Amino acid sequence: MHQTTPLVLAVLVLGYALVSEKVNRSFIAPALIFLLLGMALGPFGLHLLDAGPATEGYTVLAQLALTVILFNQAAKLNLDRIRLRGAVTLRLLIVGIPLTILLGALTAVVLLPVLPWWEAVCLAAIVAPTEAALIEALLDDRRIPERVRHVLSVESGFYDGFALAILLTALALASQQADRTDVNWAVFIFRTEILSLLAGSAVGLLGGLMVAWSRRRDWISDIWSQLAQLALAFVCFEIGEWIHASGFVAAFTGGLAFAFVARQHAGQELSTQVSDATAQLLELMVFAMFGAFAVIDEWRRADWRVIVFAVMAIFGVRIVAVLVSLVRSGLPMSERFFIGWFGPRGIGTLVLGLLVIERGEIQQQDLIGTVVVVTVTLSLVLHSLTTAPGIARLARNR
Repeated sequence: MHQTTPLVLAVLVLGYALVSEKVNRSFIAPALIFLLLGMALGPFGLHLLDAGPATEGYTVLAQLALTVILFNQAAKLNLDRIRLRGAVTLRLLIVGIPLTILLGALTAVVLLPVLPWWEAVCLAAIVAPTEAALIEALLDDRRIPERVRHVLSVESGFYDGFALAILLTALALASQQADRTDVNWAVFIFRTEILSLLAGSAVGLLGGLMVAWSRRRDWISDIWSQLAQLALAFVCFEIGEWIHASGFVAAFTGGLAFAFVARQHAGQELSTQVSDATAQLLELMVFAMFGAFAVIDEWRRADWRVIVFAVMAIFGVRIVAVLVSLVRSGLPMSERFFIGWFGPRGIGTLVLGLLVIERGEIQQQDLIGTVVVVTVTLSLVLHSLTTAPGIARLARNR
């Protein structure tokens, strides 16, 4: 990175911290603010942000952010609680996510016909993950029924892991079609899925046992326990990459395994304030760099088909998938529509897009990159603008 970039990012974080609670109450996604600041301070503005050669600094920052987010999301998932009170959530996971990706792929084939089928599936998996935490106040607003907030939180927690597994499979098949001599899709899937699951589970279980052992002897404080979780997330990712598997899958499964062991030994929910704050810090920096180096360039390349696809992916496809999956669920239609409408796209979509561009031997990587940028940008703007009126309308309907 350019020498001024760390200073500028630090000043942006400091400035945002001073008004963070006021921004939170306005239902504006912090990521949108950093994106706009990045646009103003980047190469198309004041030239104060520089990602370095080939935007390597931006890519590393994005990978670190998603690694921590995936580990944290998995660690927070209480499978027993979901099983006992999550019938609606299970419908969204088992029916909604596959249906979203299928409808997204069909939409891509119709609107972007240059995409081969498996690349259309890749694109659908990239733009599918939701990140309800982008608008944190949404999950804290008591005007929204608790069951709806629970559904949105758990669904977004699982979405990255589900989409990543589907994406890696589709990427292997798409790469084989584009380069039949060099790509063995079966080996690719085995490495990225099976080896990643095994590696992440092993690291998470071992790390959980070590932290639990240390806590029983009162050798570790709560703060350092949380820092250990943060370190484990990075260990899972690095081991996954080292064995040529997927560091992201390893981080997600590592979080699940760590949380399972920790709950068995501690008998309580994990504290994640430190790792949550780290994830948010990294994510906001990513969006500042995203605004500086991607948004203006890619919007210049976007045509009407790309924009229509992005709108359909954000709202049309998701709403249809949610409404279908929640048929006869007992939820009022207003709550079903609210769940379908509020599915902001964020860091997961960005990093999955980078993953395809960097690792896949595919034909339309430039087009996929453009769609990713347009989709995330539109989602941040539209969801930020519609959150407050959407909550007010839901409250009136109740």
